[in-house]
Amino acid sequence: MTEQPGIAERVERLLADPIAGLGCRLLEVQFHEGASSVLRLIVDREPAVGLDELSAVSELAGRILDVEDPIPQSYSLEVSSPGLLRPLRERRHFEQSIGKLARLTLAPEVLPERRERTLRGVIAAVEGETLRFTVGEETLELPLEGIRAARLDPDL
Repeated sequence: MTEQPGIAERVERLLADPIAGLGCRLLEVQFHEGASSVLRLIVDREPAVGLDELSAVSELAGRILDVEDPIPQSYSLEVSSPGLLRPLRERRHFEQSIGKLARLTLAPEVLPERRERTLRGVIAAVEGETLRFTVGEETLELPLEGIRAARLDPDL
């Protein structure tokens, strides 16, 4: 299956505001084209998204997509929460996660003086293209482009 970002962007523009009207946030849209194409919507809300909200988003999105028809072929619609260990891929994901515990894997050129490439700490701020990340008592300034992988990592 191949990912189709153009379709994902169109779907996001169509659905972000209506989903916000349900009290949820559309975090990510993924469209994977293949023998069985899949449109995946990742939604969240505070304090947590439940089955009722996921069902309401699925119903609303299905109605809008049937009318607007932004995807020329048949596909399956999946609506899910990002989960506790949600990945952070875009700047806005970090912005939405300020104050939360996260685990980051850094590129070798970022903080080359540090041996460890994986850090666990709190997302303090996002300023421009820089992430302020607090590890213990130390606040690091990290370029977003130098973060190879990131996910929330709450204490369970």
